[in-house]
Formats: sequence, C-alpha cells, structure tokens
Amino acid sequence: MKMKSSIERGAEYLCTKLGDVVTAVEQVAVVKGLAMWEVERKISAGIKKRLIVSERQLISLKMSPAGA
Repeated sequence: MKMKSSIERGAEYLCTKLGDVVTAVEQVAVVKGLAMWEVERKISAGIKKRLIVSERQLISLKMSPAGA
C-alpha cells in the first residue's frame, strides 16, 4: 500500500537516524501509518548500503523559500 508522501524518489535527504546523507530509492511499506522508505547510503567510492527508514527520519536538504 502506497501513501502520499513529501519524499521524492532519487532526492537526497539527511537521515536523522544515521546522521548521514542518503538517497531515497522507493517507498516499500506502511507501518503504523508511517511510510517506510528504502534509502541508499554511500559508504565509500563505489560502496553503497541500502536501509529501510521511516519518512519521519528523513529531512530534505533543499532550503525552502521560507527558510532562506
């Protein structure tokens, strides 16, 4: 089941759980009303790790016009 979410596929986000920048791959599930996203974290040159995190743990790196 997919939910309407402000997270965009392919965009970069700060993951508060990891404290690192990740790339959103796709929404994989809904748990307790929260969309769960598969994200990809770049560890070093050519090495990437995929994790599942809730959308609540992802913060956009783009500055909104109100925050600028």
